[in-house]
Amino acid sequence: MPSLRCKIGMSPQCGLFLCRQNGLIGGLLITIMIWSIEVAVLFLLIRTAEKYKTKSYQELVVATFGPSMAVLTSVTILAFLVGSLISYFIITGDVFQPIFSSWFGEDSLFANRRVVIVFFAMVVIFPLSLKRNIRDLRWSSTISVVMLTYLTVVVVALSISHLIREGLPEHVNYFEGGYHTFIALDVLVFAFHCHIQVMPIFAELADNPNPFFRKRLGEPLLNDEDIKAEEVLCQRKSLRVKRMDGIVIISMTTCLICYCLVGEFGYLLYPDVQSDVLISFGRSNHFLNFARVGMAAVSMANFPVSHYPCRSILDDGVRHILRGRIPEGFSVTLHIAITLFICSCALATALVTSDLGTVFSFIGSTGGVLVIFIIPGFILLRNKLGEVGVISHADTEALQSQEEARFGERLKTYLRLGCGILLVCFGCLIFFVTAYVNIFGIEVGSLSFFEEAASQRVKIGI
Repeated sequence: MPSLRCKIGMSPQCGLFLCRQNGLIGGLLITIMIWSIEVAVLFLLIRTAEKYKTKSYQELVVATFGPSMAVLTSVTILAFLVGSLISYFIITGDVFQPIFSSWFGEDSLFANRRVVIVFFAMVVIFPLSLKRNIRDLRWSSTISVVMLTYLTVVVVALSISHLIREGLPEHVNYFEGGYHTFIALDVLVFAFHCHIQVMPIFAELADNPNPFFRKRLGEPLLNDEDIKAEEVLCQRKSLRVKRMDGIVIISMTTCLICYCLVGEFGYLLYPDVQSDVLISFGRSNHFLNFARVGMAAVSMANFPVSHYPCRSILDDGVRHILRGRIPEGFSVTLHIAITLFICSCALATALVTSDLGTVFSFIGSTGGVLVIFIIPGFILLRNKLGEVGVISHADTEALQSQEEARFGERLKTYLRLGCGILLVCFGCLIFFVTAYVNIFGIEVGSLSFFEEAASQRVKIGI
């Protein structure tokens, strides 16, 4: 559930933006392609975490590439996630300020956007961020799932009703290319992003295997003997890996369906629609007004999920710097201090600005690309066949000649190398294109390329 929420926090509005930029069919095909790639990467990360027994993304990087690479990755991830936290504050203020203004009057203290942000930060966001484990947030995940479903149903219902009355609009693009594709691709990649948060979620699934409605698992993590035995590791697939695969498929598919439905039907309803579907409907529709409040609530619920890996990175850094001065194990003082520091920094930034355009664009195109594509690509290139267990070996009881086995090994090795190279190249392409337009700027209507992409990241919560 938390993995679903961290994607819902990105909001289904990316689907509408994608259809506007790439057409009805083009947007659908690109969405399915990116979904497939990111699901495969999540499977890879889960299996790597299982092999090395890592509980966070930075631990995975240390185990795979060493501490030097982990420092660079941690700094980039930290900047990327703090940008997300700032955007959640901005979204909360933008949604609730006009609501409070209508309730309490224009001259009221709660009509001030900064007061609204501080209020929700103190009453809702900071207390949730103090939770020690992600599993403690599982019940708040229900809000995200309900509101995503609600928004999708409302948009589809309004669109179908309009299409029955008015018919299909005249000017509908089915395919669109050019630089618009890179804008949409840049945004969509991060709309499906949950790769950083998946690591602690999977670790807690192993530590506390007690799901909502299923029987408690009794299977321990792979022991040292299993890790040393390569064949056993390749043939055996942890029940928790299978369960995590199911969580990834369900959550990613839910987001895929909702993103596509909101995008396709929202675009058919208003072909010249603004990228924010809620603004496009105006403020007279009470169903959509409720959806606005719901998506702001989703942002607040998503804040502690993105905050968790930030705190983990800073905790590791502080313990490394102050070696011997901080006792081993959980420290309440350090936990509260780091949580307060992160929340205060994000809050202060959100209070002094409402537009982080270029900053979001740069951080998103570096931190996100590094986490989603480049590091997983190098994991595929670095590990030998069978170490990660992405592709299972055939059943040992099956009769198989040595020649066939060697051919299969070589084929799988080449497949892994090819996939690794493609992931790294794809990530570098997104990075360099975004860096190019950040430096030189490319006009897209009234906005430059990076302004358009950055504004979308803020809207989808990146």
